[in-house]
Amino acid sequence: MKAPLLTVSAALLLAAPTATVQAQSVGIGTTTPASSAILDVTSPNPATAPQGFLPPRLTQAQRQAIQQPAAGLLVYQTDAPAGLYLYGGSSWSLLPTGTSSGAADNLGNHTAIQPISFTTTAADKLTLTPGGSGGPKIGVSAPDNLDLYAGNLTATSATLRVLTPEDGAWQERLRVDRNGLLAEGETYVGGIPKEGAGIRLMWYPGKAAFRAGRVNGAQWNDNNVGLYSVALGSNSTALGDNSVVLGPSNTARQGSAVAIGEQNVANGYASFALGYRANTNAKPGSFVFGDFSTSNEILSSVNNQATFRVSGGFRIYTNANLLSGVTIAANGSSWETVSDSTKKERLVLADGNQFLARINRMRLGSWNYRGLDPATTRHYGPMAQDFHAAFGRDAIGTIGTDTTINQADFDGVNLIAIQALYRRVLQLEAANARLQEQVKQLQTRQPGPAGSTPATAAALEERLRRLEAQLGAQAQR
Repeated sequence: MKAPLLTVSAALLLAAPTATVQAQSVGIGTTTPASSAILDVTSPNPATAPQGFLPPRLTQAQRQAIQQPAAGLLVYQTDAPAGLYLYGGSSWSLLPTGTSSGAADNLGNHTAIQPISFTTTAADKLTLTPGGSGGPKIGVSAPDNLDLYAGNLTATSATLRVLTPEDGAWQERLRVDRNGLLAEGETYVGGIPKEGAGIRLMWYPGKAAFRAGRVNGAQWNDNNVGLYSVALGSNSTALGDNSVVLGPSNTARQGSAVAIGEQNVANGYASFALGYRANTNAKPGSFVFGDFSTSNEILSSVNNQATFRVSGGFRIYTNANLLSGVTIAANGSSWETVSDSTKKERLVLADGNQFLARINRMRLGSWNYRGLDPATTRHYGPMAQDFHAAFGRDAIGTIGTDTTINQADFDGVNLIAIQALYRRVLQLEAANARLQEQVKQLQTRQPGPAGSTPATAAALEERLRRLEAQLGAQAQR
């Protein structure tokens, strides 16, 4: 059966008006077939009657029914997905046409077994155009730049997304759009992205924890990462849940602890270590600040304590112009009130005698604050209501409140009262000196009428004793 077919085929080739056989080359439509081709098919009149090569046309079922197809066998499939199919030795591949269904990626419907190289000189190496409307693309704006484009220039809500499988469904893990960057995850799901030394920016969804900077060891290993914690800087550890660490070599070991600065340790629950070499010393609720004056640590000594090391002093201003407030000078041991005369105005002099009278009417004694142990927390002093009633107003405005006593006002009232007392003492001393002089004069005079000199001297001496008694009483106040 094969012999007659071959004979007929050869006869047809020889009978073709333009068929030529030359030294192993067969030409159809040409008398000079290419020497490198076994078969050279040429359209005889391409300008007026162009013709092409038509391979065998089969349906998909017919193509798949070919027995033992030879590698390189080529057919045209007429039903979907239509196109030229080439048998590569083990499977059929749809050759890319750019228009046939299933071949719109220009790569065929097969899995690439060689690297795909985009050698075009255009900056946009790969463009995805769903529905032919233009869309996302991968580009190269410079030899070493890989650019990802979400949408096109006219898009208003383009989004670049990264999704991973979770429980049989695709879950969005990273999104970049005009609103910013969003990275999502699930608490207690998944492991830490990386452990060990290195420089990295790391979001750990399983613990909702964030790290950025550098570590030289295990500071950012899973067992040193607290839930909802943040650590930024070099070799810093945020082990406590909800802890925050900023700066080099800081450590927050307990829940809600914060360490900011350098070489600080916040190891008490809800404690705060700030500055340099501050250590909350495992005291919950404590606040410790260390300045840079020494390399020694400063530690909290009891729970819920605020501790400061400020060798240059401490200042608190209570208005924007720095006109009022308190300070502790370097090496100081008490608060100093801002009292610069160049920062004061509207001076009103006080009547010290009136102040003495008002003090005389105040309730003065000892007391303790409610809820505190009276055996160990007793105090001396006035009530704020009495103090404000006596000294809460001057000729210009209000001074203080009726529930607190300002230390500067308290000191001022005391000085005004002391000044008034001192002036009284001066007056009494002057009167005493005059009486003493009168006594001397009487004692040196010649006796007058009988009984007159002794009586006058006795009266003066009595007045002198009373005056001295008043001076003594004033001195005891």
